Amino acid sequence: MRDFGEAYIKTYTPYREQINLIRAMRICKSPALGGKVIICKQCSEKHYVYFSCGHSHCSICQSIKREQWLDKLRSELYKVPYVHTTFTLPHDLNGLARKNPSMIYGLLMRSAWKTIKQVSKEDANIGALPGMISVLHTFGSDMKYHVHVHCLITFGGLTENGEWKYPKRKYKIARYRQLCGVYRSVFLKSLKRLFEKKELDYHLSYEELTKELSKKRWVVHNTRPTIDTKVLEEYLAKYINRVAITNSRLQYAKTQKKVFLIYNDYKRQKSGEAAPKAMRQLDPLMAIHQIMQHVLPPYFQKSRRYGLHSPATKKRLSEVMPDKIKRNGQTIRTLLEILTQLLKQQPYKCANCQSTEYDIEEIKPDKSWICQYISISNGRSPPQTLYMSIPTPYGNR
Repeated sequence: MRDFGEAYIKTYTPYREQINLIRAMRICKSPALGGKVIICKQCSEKHYVYFSCGHSHCSICQSIKREQWLDKLRSELYKVPYVHTTFTLPHDLNGLARKNPSMIYGLLMRSAWKTIKQVSKEDANIGALPGMISVLHTFGSDMKYHVHVHCLITFGGLTENGEWKYPKRKYKIARYRQLCGVYRSVFLKSLKRLFEKKELDYHLSYEELTKELSKKRWVVHNTRPTIDTKVLEEYLAKYINRVAITNSRLQYAKTQKKVFLIYNDYKRQKSGEAAPKAMRQLDPLMAIHQIMQHVLPPYFQKSRRYGLHSPATKKRLSEVMPDKIKRNGQTIRTLLEILTQLLKQQPYKCANCQSTEYDIEEIKPDKSWICQYISISNGRSPPQTLYMSIPTPYGNR
């Protein structure tokens, strides 16, 4: 990629958090971070294992943290059916979200919970307090900017006297139109308050921005309730410690100097079948930008818990919480599963002579390794401004 328009690369101005991610990913699992070398005693064959960068958005590492998050999630869920609900930010507000990511992302997650809390409070729906665990996504399968919140919601709720109540409807918490209408109303009301307090930086006024939005139906997607939440849990955990894409879905064609992105084409998906695969072609710089635009603001919590899953509410209702809906913690079970799998593992064998006798030595970090592959014109530090517009030679897409 060194010969791909050096002038173009110089025009790309990511903010500090994106620069930190780029610097971390380019040395992840490389000699620059050091590691271990396994040396066969029989034939002296060497096998190198390098350390990970540990960045929370790295697409290469973080698998252990994802498993830890998933284990914690499973121990928190109740023995009740759950509904997977997705709240989508209208694309008309994408520009506002890019300019004020922390404020709008937070507002979206709070609005999703307020919507569920409000409709669940009505006796015609549930008449009790539900629990909700939400995870923010800013991307679709094709890596385009698509802000939405995935929510795991208890199919029912708990009253103040400890009675568990299921929804009046068989397959949903509330009517679809009601969910969409309340979500739109709650979000726009809170957005107007932010504009009045001048906490948002944008070139349009609230009235100009929401002129058409108040007439549109906002998208809220529901699935049927299920007691087997394993698939939903794994889906939520998939990107909890990772940026929008994995290396297996990216291919770089050196001859064409193009990056090919493999994604699920949900527009051509048939009912009851898996989404067909499609391929998107990008210039290298645009591919980098597509990935970097999904780096979240510093300290932003992309996973949040509300209602019966909120620690404060759990503590307050712990005495009246029915034992029949509590789920035993799975930490011990997970530990035993890990130990069982480790016992099944075969001892390390040399790839050359199949010997199982070896020594392990430490590899010290090689600070000069990266200079062999990437030319750095100067050693300037990252910009101090955390968030700014991100101009590219192709414009914002």
